[in-house]
Amino acid sequence: MPRSLLFAAPILTALVLGAPAIAQNKNPTQPPPPAVPVGEVGSAPLEAQIPATLEGTGQAIDGDEIAIGDVIFQLDGIAAPLMTVPMGPEARVALQALIDGQRLTCAVLDRGEDRQHLSGVCKVGEDDVAEAMLAGGMVAVYRQSISQNAETRERSARYDAAETEARERRLGIWAKPAQAEEITVAPAPVVEPGIDRDLVRNWLSLLPLILVVIIGGLIALLRANGKRRAREQRQQGEVQALIALFLGEVLAIRAATETAHAATASIIQDLPIPTAQLANMALPEATIFAANAGRLKDLPREISVDLVQFYARYQVVRQIMKQAGALRCEQLRAAFADLIASAEEPMARAEKVLR
Repeated sequence: MPRSLLFAAPILTALVLGAPAIAQNKNPTQPPPPAVPVGEVGSAPLEAQIPATLEGTGQAIDGDEIAIGDVIFQLDGIAAPLMTVPMGPEARVALQALIDGQRLTCAVLDRGEDRQHLSGVCKVGEDDVAEAMLAGGMVAVYRQSISQNAETRERSARYDAAETEARERRLGIWAKPAQAEEITVAPAPVVEPGIDRDLVRNWLSLLPLILVVIIGGLIALLRANGKRRAREQRQQGEVQALIALFLGEVLAIRAATETAHAATASIIQDLPIPTAQLANMALPEATIFAANAGRLKDLPREISVDLVQFYARYQVVRQIMKQAGALRCEQLRAAFADLIASAEEPMARAEKVLR
């Protein structure tokens, strides 16, 4: 075979095999590949994930709950007495003293019924707030199960040690009242009967002076009782006036909340409230509480506890309303309903006192 044919054979083979592909690329009328169908996409947005850490300043609601912004944070691993039983208000005061003005760093471990109810461990700097409450004897250890996590077991051991020390020192809720059998009374010395005539004669000589002293003492006692009654009546009047001021503000806040709650009934519950309607739902400022918070200790204990809980819930709702543009309408309605319900107890107790 001639040498020129040997070189031409591979070229001809390549042209024959590539001809269909070249023709296909040059054919402008060839139809495009068929479209792939895409399934329908749901319109419901996914809820934002729960943050792993929550930071900010807080206000104690009771002995183991803190309001941080619009979130109610439960301290994990402890339980405080209820606000309606002995040591409940004292536990809240102790918790507020620990966190007052401090920046909290809270590790979120679990969530409650919604994103506004979380639980975990809060610290002020490097100090565990729950452990400090246990060390002061204001709360008790509470856990539902034994965790297999090493960090949780180490924290549980610290909590147990803090509670044990508070028990041994009889601090806070572990204080033991004195029992009747522990109180010993020394018997009175036996005095032999007898009459000292000189002593009787001296007493008789002093009798007029003794009568003057007794009469003067009775007069002074009557005057002191009169002043005490007047002071008590004045204090009672001041307490009733203060209760009336608080009751008026609670009524105003509840009325505004009921109006806002009714206004949201016609709005689509799964969507945020429109800005134009949200502007008409502002709650009044709690100026009376801000000016007289330090005088709550002068009120009856039950009323002061109810007022503290109501105004704490009021602050939470105010924080939620600031973020209402990013929340569903039903969430804001639920917050309004909670605030309205929390106004019932202080109003009922205050009305009994003012009758």
